[in-house]
Amino acid sequence: MGVDDSTTAVEDGDQRECVERNRFPHAGELELPDELAGWEKMYPEFFLFELSDDRRDYEQDQFWFWDKKDSTEPIMPWDMTISAQAWQIAMAQNTSRVFAIPPSMSVDIRVVAGYVYFSGIQVTDDELLQERAEIFEERSEYYYENYDALYNGTWLPAVKEIGNEIQSLAVPEKLPDYVSEDVITEAKGQSTQTLQVIQNYNRLTELALEGWQRHFEFLYLAYLAYMQFTETSRDLFPDISDDAIGKMVSAVEADVFRPDQELDKLARKAVELGGDVPAILKSDLKPDEKIEQLRASETGQAFMDLFEEAKDPWFYMTYGDGFHSYKGSWIDDLAAPFNHLQTKVERLESGDSLGRDFDKLQAERDAIVDEYRQYLNPDDREQFDHAYETCMSIYEYAENHQFWIENWLHTIVFRKMREFGELVVTHGLLEEPDDIFLFDRFEVAQLLEETCETWALGEGAFVTERWKDRAANRREIFEAAREWDPSPALGEPPETVSDPLMQMLWGITTEKINDWLDVESDNDDESRLDGFGSSSGQVEGRARVVTDAKDISELAEDEILVAPLTDPAWAPVFPRAKGAITDDGGITSHAAIVCREYGLPAVTGTGHATSVIETGDLVRLDGQSGEVEILEKATQS
Repeated sequence: MGVDDSTTAVEDGDQRECVERNRFPHAGELELPDELAGWEKMYPEFFLFELSDDRRDYEQDQFWFWDKKDSTEPIMPWDMTISAQAWQIAMAQNTSRVFAIPPSMSVDIRVVAGYVYFSGIQVTDDELLQERAEIFEERSEYYYENYDALYNGTWLPAVKEIGNEIQSLAVPEKLPDYVSEDVITEAKGQSTQTLQVIQNYNRLTELALEGWQRHFEFLYLAYLAYMQFTETSRDLFPDISDDAIGKMVSAVEADVFRPDQELDKLARKAVELGGDVPAILKSDLKPDEKIEQLRASETGQAFMDLFEEAKDPWFYMTYGDGFHSYKGSWIDDLAAPFNHLQTKVERLESGDSLGRDFDKLQAERDAIVDEYRQYLNPDDREQFDHAYETCMSIYEYAENHQFWIENWLHTIVFRKMREFGELVVTHGLLEEPDDIFLFDRFEVAQLLEETCETWALGEGAFVTERWKDRAANRREIFEAAREWDPSPALGEPPETVSDPLMQMLWGITTEKINDWLDVESDNDDESRLDGFGSSSGQVEGRARVVTDAKDISELAEDEILVAPLTDPAWAPVFPRAKGAITDDGGITSHAAIVCREYGLPAVTGTGHATSVIETGDLVRLDGQSGEVEILEKATQS
């Protein structure tokens, strides 16, 4: 796609000074609101655009897209530790240095006002491609052949050990007025607590980074196995749909579905116990009030015993994508689990199913696989079976890593960080524990050291206000960033998007980029949207636009869910939905996988459904063709 000299003028209030028709603005051309002044000081320098002239030249030669699949909101400075800093190292080295994936060298990351942009770095040298192909074939084949032993024998125990060690890190509520006498009698060398605070914070960041080394270990191999099966299927069956391929790898018994399954068990147990348990769960009481009433009766206590067993680890689900400390988690805010239990109990009492029928899905999957296999000759069938078995052996990881790293581990990390925040607040350097997330991980190390130094000086020592002032200023900037609407991409897009990972994971296609450019040019045709047909079926229904995970309980029976993206914590509401439409994500996105598991039609990667569809609009979606049409606006009904 070339660049011409024509430009489109923008209206007052638009964030961009100009938008060339055939490209997006470069980072330096973005016009940010005045309220965002100083945002650069909040983020590591490495991730800022245009640090130098030579780097500017490189960046302007690249095409960057906003990673809305993983985050639709800006990232807090400390949260960058796990959402960009750890990610950059772990993700890049996985493709470039560990498995040497032939066409994809790595993904580069930049940040604008807290919003994360990606750019894929491709391998174009033929000799290097061949060298990497040989390395990749040998290394990936070993992982594919030994996945079960490597995952269950090494990976999962290692991740659990990381989380357990973080939980064990001691953080005092307050440094003592005087150290204990054993410091003297056992010659412990002054105060062990100040040293422990600094050591344990450093250890926390080390473990968080280690967790992200584990995050990508099998991830791209899982997606590549899916891609290989997709390519094999298309070679053997030229007319096969993406949806048919998706259904052949559905009915995966992944851990990411366990929170919903545990809630199903609890709902069934509540109905079985009877008494006042169902009535309490269906009431409008707050979670703590429901718990108090349940514990007051024998049947209620029996239910609560099971509830407590399910909480760890299955309630370590974040309200969102797992990358935002301020979103919180189920384990700290039980509103979502109790809302889901209320709905599930009501469904059971009405004779409705709770949703995912695993045995039925498995039978349907096997029937589709058998049907396609019967059309193949022995050689082609052997090729098909090898690709299918490889994919099925590892594909569960595409969902499992989301639970164990992005939800369970991140919840533990954020909870421990709040303990450090509470310590700093107690000693007067911050106003709120969550203010600690407004500083990057290196700044937090300085903040904790200064907390210890202030304590060491004794009663009456000067306590600085600068951390509080800086936090207040950054809070204002961050809230302004949440209100800002970033460009979906930066720079000149390629003529054709050929990177299969970009298409599968982020839903970045040539058509989608052109659609973005149409929106940038104020295209008025907003009655139709195109995306990926990710789960077959055609449905019409009223839309429910949900942009925040905490609002997901507003989804009513038989509404069509419209969201920027979906996350594992949303799974319990899918039985209520008639279908799903997302802004972002491809055929292997969470929404695509979950909708296939729940038998719901879905269109993913539409680009801007949440911008043009409003709650109450009558919409039609085709989960095979990827077409979405607004039939009637809510304001006209």
